[in-house]
Amino acid sequence: MVSDLLREPGHRRAVDLEASVDWALELSRVDPSVPLRARLALEGTSGGVVARGRVEVGARHTCRRCLREWGEPVEVEVLEVLSADAEAEYRLHGDEADLEPPLRDAVLLALPLRPLCRPDCRGLCAVCGADLNTGSCPGHDEAPESPFAPLRDLLT
Repeated sequence: MVSDLLREPGHRRAVDLEASVDWALELSRVDPSVPLRARLALEGTSGGVVARGRVEVGARHTCRRCLREWGEPVEVEVLEVLSADAEAEYRLHGDEADLEPPLRDAVLLALPLRPLCRPDCRGLCAVCGADLNTGSCPGHDEAPESPFAPLRDLLT
């Protein structure tokens, strides 16, 4: 309920939220075992409410090159306006503010679209599928019938 904020523009209220979420994406997703925590300040403005603060969640990623999975905490700064205006992206529903859409959008926009476990990830071997980060694949790095095999002798 934000009716007090709508009646008195400039009035502020601190809000601490904790909730479990499951916003799935293909390669990056919010970890449902780690609750979302948000510490926000809601401030009344003429015709709406400004939500400002920090959101913390746990994220699960899968490397797009080597398919290694890992988790990490993600912190996002949020600054959104909830308005009664029909054209607003985030709308107030009477005197109630649904904070889930702006928090979800801020978190999902902060997650990488194509996560990498590390910037120099070498990925998987195209022949045997071995993880090239743990070592090379002897015997099939460059096949002898490769048209580039004679060039190897020029480099040595």
